[in-house]
Amino acid sequence: MLVADGVETTAEALVSQVYVPERRGSLQAEMTAAVRRHQRVPLPLPADLDALAAELQSGRPVLVFLNLGLDSLPVWHYAVVVGYDPAAQTVLLRSGRERREVMKLKRFDAAWARAQRWALTVARPDEIPETAGVQRWIAAVAPFESVGQFEVAETAYAAAHGRWPQAALPWTALGNVNAAQQRWLPAVSSYSAAMRLEPSAVLLNNRANALIELSCPAQAKADLDAAEALMPTPPVAAALRHTRERMVSVSGASASCATAVRTALGP
Repeated sequence: MLVADGVETTAEALVSQVYVPERRGSLQAEMTAAVRRHQRVPLPLPADLDALAAELQSGRPVLVFLNLGLDSLPVWHYAVVVGYDPAAQTVLLRSGRERREVMKLKRFDAAWARAQRWALTVARPDEIPETAGVQRWIAAVAPFESVGQFEVAETAYAAAHGRWPQAALPWTALGNVNAAQQRWLPAVSSYSAAMRLEPSAVLLNNRANALIELSCPAQAKADLDAAEALMPTPPVAAALRHTRERMVSVSGASASCATAVRTALGP
């Protein structure tokens, strides 16, 4: 699947990344981590044949987990679905060492169901798969932040904004990436764009934290006051109190609170 998406690698090169000797096989966590090491997004698919068929139709192979045995005596097996013929009711698999295994759809679906219908496709950060929803895509990309691959995450979030221009979540994610890199002015700008689409106490708190870092206490206080007026949940209210405590340490506005910050805050 990595090779199909333009990555230069081999099965042999991936063994150390995905094979767990004590399990005599691979776990899904190792599979997804190996995809991320090659700066590709591992996207879990909805657990239905329509989603699988849609990805195949768009030219993306799909990794599936099958139980070729019984519920009581499982035989776990990974395979890559590369074709689907609804007229013949068959699927075409890259399966183990077999390059072209034709399996009856009924048998495939039963084996897939016994493995909880787990399926995964692989995508470049700037090429969102057909079946991705905004929340599913953002969740698939977020782990890149935890390992410091901010450029990959930023590219994927920007692609999400292009795909779903009316969604606040991609802008929120971009703001978080900027904040993680201490790029406070772009963070304020991204949070402000998200606020214009879907205001929330969480966003106001995030933006207030960025404004504190820019030594803008007045603007941060305005955000915190607005957030508290939204009657936030207890966890969010606790976060707001913590941010307000941080704000007290900022004695006065810095020069960076001038035109640039006002522009980032937007209307």
